[in-house]
Amino acid sequence: MAVPDLGSVLVSLSEVFPLVVNLVFLLIALLGVVYGTVGLYGLYGVAAGEHKFTNRPVTIDGAMGKLALGSAMIVAPVLLWKFANSFVLGGDITYSMFNYGSTPRSSTCEDIKSAITFFFMMLGSFAWLIAGMRLYNATSGQHGAGPGSAALYLVGGTLAFFINDVASLVGNTIKMDVSLSNVCTMIGGA
Repeated sequence: MAVPDLGSVLVSLSEVFPLVVNLVFLLIALLGVVYGTVGLYGLYGVAAGEHKFTNRPVTIDGAMGKLALGSAMIVAPVLLWKFANSFVLGGDITYSMFNYGSTPRSSTCEDIKSAITFFFMMLGSFAWLIAGMRLYNATSGQHGAGPGSAALYLVGGTLAFFINDVASLVGNTIKMDVSLSNVCTMIGGA
């Protein structure tokens, strides 16, 4: 049995990572529906004055926070899906991830570059999921999961998801090419 080299493994993973990102986006949207429902139920409890099944009643601030968080978690993946090509600087790779077909095969170094980009997008989407869960815990009044750590996950997830754009901005700022297109140069490809 021949052991595949790192290049062929990365080329294979370039087809798996976009599916994982889309799955995480679906999970974010489904959690948004759940959080929005919990927020609406909390608003109902506040309006009706019912505090059944809890020893700590929901406040109007917590219920509105859950409702706003649920709405944001539903809308954000859809906005990224629809308008990804209108604000990206790093090329069409962010936009092409959201198409329904698979990405066409090209040279090995371009496929490795895509795999690295999709890996960072996967990390960014997981960071957004963790940020949403931490914000939900903060709206529930749980200690130790404050919004400060959620903000770091949001910023870090955004920077990781748009790694090509961040590299393009940094390269334009320092007047040096620091993009992932140097991968092809490093491995001796075209």
